[in-house]
Amino acid sequence: MTHAAPQLADVRELLGSAWIIEGEDPKRYEQLLARVAEAIGPIDFIDWLLVKDVVAHSWEIQRSRRHRETVIRMGRLKAMHEILDQALPRAEFAFPGASEIPGLATKWLNGDSDAAKRVSEILHGSGFSIEDVAVHAITVMAVELGRIDLQAERNESRRDSLLRQIERRREGWAKRVQRASEDIVEAEFSEVPARDLETPTAAVSGRRSDA
Repeated sequence: MTHAAPQLADVRELLGSAWIIEGEDPKRYEQLLARVAEAIGPIDFIDWLLVKDVVAHSWEIQRSRRHRETVIRMGRLKAMHEILDQALPRAEFAFPGASEIPGLATKWLNGDSDAAKRVSEILHGSGFSIEDVAVHAITVMAVELGRIDLQAERNESRRDSLLRQIERRREGWAKRVQRASEDIVEAEFSEVPARDLETPTAAVSGRRSDA
């Protein structure tokens, strides 16, 4: 007798709360859980626990990527601030003063067109470029970015290990089913032929005695 695989609705409460923090969308987590479960096809509750851990590490990877984007954005602001601080003394036109650098950098980062134009003029006049800002942003945030990348790699490794564990469980489950099936076949084979073989023997013995 086979048992139907438990569905998400049947086990969701038992799996516990979502692995999210304030500001993250619980619906996106549930969608990820449902999609991963659909792809893996858990066959029992142990599989579901492994699926939850796979989703947790996948969620952490996504979180790391969002964090990385935030850190790079912070790096762009810091890099622009530092480059403007270096560029202004060599700029070929008058500028209100270094005290306005933080505000100008922030407006530029937020997409203010007037600030973007002013920044372009300053950089052009000092030999710097927007590409220099982008490269410097990676440099000033290198330590933090390295930490984020390392954490993402760890989560990817743990997620992949869980997926391999699920595959090993499936392989073991398949082998148990195969062995059980073979045992049933062997049991039927050893039982039925034994009865079948008795009749011909008896018949032959009977014929010999008659002879």
